[in-house]
Amino acid sequence: MSERKLSNSTTLDPVTLAVLKGRLEQVADEMDATLYRSAFNPIIAEAHDACHGIYDGITGDTLVQGKSGLPVFVGAMAFAVRAAAKAAATRGGMQDG
Repeated sequence: MSERKLSNSTTLDPVTLAVLKGRLEQVADEMDATLYRSAFNPIIAEAHDACHGIYDGITGDTLVQGKSGLPVFVGAMAFAVRAAAKAAATRGGMQDG
């Protein structure tokens, strides 16, 4: 197996990369579960009409997404994140926290 090289010169072996990928996917699934349990809106709480994901803060690319999200939202979220990142960049960029 080959190693994946990241832009900041950090290399990850395939096993570590798979573990990190699995953990990030689990985080997205936990976001789904938390929203569904805590939602007051029955469309979200009962129909699960929502989606979650983790996106790149600069490019807006989808890194991972929750398994139970609707495909129409998954496609739209990447565009929304890109638009939000672009709008934030015109206002001085995003801040930590």
